Amino acid sequence: MNCSDLLAAVTAAQCGKNATVGLEDNLILVNFNDVDKAASVVTSDVISDLVLKSGKKGYTFTTIGRSFNDAGVPSVNRGTYKNTVSHSIPLRIFIKTEPAKAFVNKLIAGARFMAIAKNNEIGTAGEVKYEVYGWDNGLEITNLASTVAMADGVVYDVTVSSIDGAGEGSLPKSIWDTDLETTELIIAGLTT
Repeated sequence: MNCSDLLAAVTAAQCGKNATVGLEDNLILVNFNDVDKAASVVTSDVISDLVLKSGKKGYTFTTIGRSFNDAGVPSVNRGTYKNTVSHSIPLRIFIKTEPAKAFVNKLIAGARFMAIAKNNEIGTAGEVKYEVYGWDNGLEITNLASTVAMADGVVYDVTVSSIDGAGEGSLPKSIWDTDLETTELIIAGLTT
């Protein structure tokens, strides 16, 4: 099986237009095991239907939008037989409260989840507005920094990333079905 052939030509730039930087100020976090992957639909790394198991829902993580700007794919892991990529998102917390501490403690205890991010760049018709980090194997806490100095107002500087030895098979997968309105119905359904 050859998985490495290029599929199509690609236009990698557009004259007079740059991509829009950053993410919006909230993510949706979904416990990894709460996603019904058998009922979800993924085609060519695009999720057209993201289904949660009965009674499960995602949770909104809201912070200062610019604090997500170093989210991304920090590395390609070259393997003997297959390459993988590591997804990574900073979860910076700017308030010191018991719920914030409880959230960080759940991460420390080993929570594994996916993060659905809202890009400021939407593509041509909205097809890249929503992306899922950790679809294949989930994300876990990989770094935690906290000092009483709270530089730049950051109380807890948490990074969640792909699990060591279990990377992702692609860049973050887009969530897209038909048009932006239909796609946003999928997103809204994750937290209700």
